[in-house]
Amino acid sequence: MANWDILKDEYANNLDPNFEDIQSLFLSGKINKMYQLVKRSPTKVSKLLGINYEAYHSKLQNPEKFTIFHINIMAYAFRIDPDIILNVIQKEIKDKVKVKVKKFEQKKMIKD
Repeated sequence: MANWDILKDEYANNLDPNFEDIQSLFLSGKINKMYQLVKRSPTKVSKLLGINYEAYHSKLQNPEKFTIFHINIMAYAFRIDPDIILNVIQKEIKDKVKVKVKKFEQKKMIKD
């Protein structure tokens, strides 16, 4: 777990009202796919990340496209530990990772 001073200082009480819902969903464990955020202040989150809506929507559909920087920006703005977001993404992409590694290993066996 990251040591986020933001969660302890006076700034923590100054959470953007648009992000209170998102924070609550993450902290309660109700978010298990990033795409569940699609209707939760998408314009504001995309602006926060410095990307357009289409790019944000694409990342929600393919969460492996979120950079560590994006994850940390969201965590800081939502006042949550970035590991919470990262864990959601890791669980969601687990099958994609397995398929990719399996394909690599199969190609390697053919060449060897």
